[in-house]
Amino acid sequence: MTKSQSRESGYTWPMAILLVVAAVMYFGKLPDVLKGMNSNHDHSPLEVQGIVSAFCLSPIVGELLQRYNRPTLGGEGGSFTFEKDGDIENEDYVQSSIYALLYAMYKNSGNLTSEYGVKYQFTFNTWGIAPSPYPKEDPQRHGKAAYAGLVTQEPALEYAKKLSKPLEIVEIGCGTGAGANLITREVYPTANYLALDMQQAAINTCKQIHGTTDNPGLNCQLVPGGVGKTRNVPKNDETVDFVVISETHIADIEIGQIEREIFGEVKRILKPGGLFLWGNALPTRVWQEGADYLTKMGFELVSNLNHTQGAVRARDEDKERVDLAIKGLLEPYYVFNVPYFGPRCELVSERLIANFYRHPGTALYIKMVTGYDSYMHQAWRKK
Repeated sequence: MTKSQSRESGYTWPMAILLVVAAVMYFGKLPDVLKGMNSNHDHSPLEVQGIVSAFCLSPIVGELLQRYNRPTLGGEGGSFTFEKDGDIENEDYVQSSIYALLYAMYKNSGNLTSEYGVKYQFTFNTWGIAPSPYPKEDPQRHGKAAYAGLVTQEPALEYAKKLSKPLEIVEIGCGTGAGANLITREVYPTANYLALDMQQAAINTCKQIHGTTDNPGLNCQLVPGGVGKTRNVPKNDETVDFVVISETHIADIEIGQIEREIFGEVKRILKPGGLFLWGNALPTRVWQEGADYLTKMGFELVSNLNHTQGAVRARDEDKERVDLAIKGLLEPYYVFNVPYFGPRCELVSERLIANFYRHPGTALYIKMVTGYDSYMHQAWRKK
């Protein structure tokens, strides 16, 4: 049965009930996709079917709709509702759990089709910036522009030009490795690039698609629990030229203990004069907190580019493709055919994915439009 048939048929939804039973037997309880997913496990398509089914038939969906369908007055960056804007508070999810599910869904979706009819795999799942030097028919053009722009800031180009040997680059939070693949194949093709992530599914994708034998400079590696534990980046002190962090889920609220631990590892592995290249959309006040902390650590800000308007433009230009992508990501799951539960869960799932993607109309998109969040590219030199 094809994906489209699975969603069109009214006879497939009982399969969702069986999958819930299987999921409970496998996990010993109803799995909590917001907080209980294991990032060290690459979930199979059948496991994801069971997990999504269990989520949709659990009380969590109703709780999200009830809790967040009144405007959150005076909240972070504005007044939002979940059903309209996809807004959700950080205490209601664990990032490792959410991304474990998302990366599994990316793999389970197979090839998607863009608005131009181009087939592609959803691995370059960054927000991106515009304008992009890549053609409009390229489904990943904005993500490519973001990665290429981050590592070709003027201080980075000057550093690479003076270096007499291949660049040593480490990326923290590489996801599927699509950005690392772009850099090692097109931007710095002689670089030795270590791509790190806490998600087993993402690293498996990185190895299978990007870190292949024809791209020997790219090494994809799992860091269980994420970077930040004591000296857990597999590099010796002062051996790395660039550390890249691009659109990684850190510092979205504050420069807290996790961020300080990550910055400590960045400083440890960078050579004197090496560059920390940081790009993301974060609360504007957090960028200032980060600048204050990095300066105290002994870093010097040598490039600071505000791409917020370009990030908003990228989301606008990408709206049609992402609408199709979200539909494709949700299409394989039988549970959405279950009367009452299915449509409600499909709405919640669509809102969660759209908001994480800063899709037009969502809370995270609106925060960029208003300037509450800023999309920045920065280069910090280790003194």
